[in-house]
Amino acid sequence: MVVLNEHQSRLLHDMLQLFEQFQLGKLNYYDLVGALEGALDAGEFRNEGFVARWYDFWTPLESARAQQESGVRVEDIGGYVANMKAYLEGVLDGR
Repeated sequence: MVVLNEHQSRLLHDMLQLFEQFQLGKLNYYDLVGALEGALDAGEFRNEGFVARWYDFWTPLESARAQQESGVRVEDIGGYVANMKAYLEGVLDGR
């Protein structure tokens, strides 16, 4: 279980909102991936297990961004997005 302070919890909710904005077409993929990492950095998370798992889910998203730049299609990364969202939701739910 990851113990979050109020600021960190808010940032995880913000990360989930970023995914929503992306899925609605209000945020491009390049900015999504960068904003996710920025939110992680802003949280100053000290739980090494959480950070390592977060990067396990984020790395495929970053790899797709680096390889395809703005040409990333939702169909190509949908599974990665779903996995990261599920992880963040689980952390917020105390799983």
